[in-house]
Amino acid sequence: MNTFDLLLLAGALCGVIMVAGGILLLYKGAISLSKTATPDAFTIAYKKELRISTQYPALGIFLIGLMFVFFSVVMGKPNINTLTVTGTTTGIDEPVFISIKTGTWSSGLSHQGELVETFHPRLDTLQIVVSAPGYDNHVKTIQVDTANKQADLGQITLTQKVSKASLLESKIVPLPNLDTLPDLNHSQFGAAR
Repeated sequence: MNTFDLLLLAGALCGVIMVAGGILLLYKGAISLSKTATPDAFTIAYKKELRISTQYPALGIFLIGLMFVFFSVVMGKPNINTLTVTGTTTGIDEPVFISIKTGTWSSGLSHQGELVETFHPRLDTLQIVVSAPGYDNHVKTIQVDTANKQADLGQITLTQKVSKASLLESKIVPLPNLDTLPDLNHSQFGAAR
């Protein structure tokens, strides 16, 4: 758990405590939901564009508590990046696999047995490798458009290294004459010969 996760948890916990504390104060009678005489008992304004006001000041405790919870949920939402790879293969009878590689990040620091490194990778340049069994790999380096999140490989042609037919023919052992084989239905296993 890193510092950001702890801050999110603390914010959500503060919000829940404020809401629960407000309910407890209402129950004990320390605060009430009665209307005040002034029209703006509780006001929240943001850059003179957003203004929320109420004549029930106890609602402010609940509103602030819910804001803590809301901001923790919004800020804690994971950032999921997707990339759609499109392309066309022709003349390939095998399943095609796609693997994506990013650049290599190396450190210039020397270590004394313990490795602790922080990398900030840039994922705007990717190397896409298209492969199939028996074919040479097709490697293409692309620039990823961060707004579009798509990579078009176009027409992909893989060069065949090994033919499936020639590979199978070299592995097949011819059987001897079937007339000379012993009959397995009438064999006596374990008997002396």
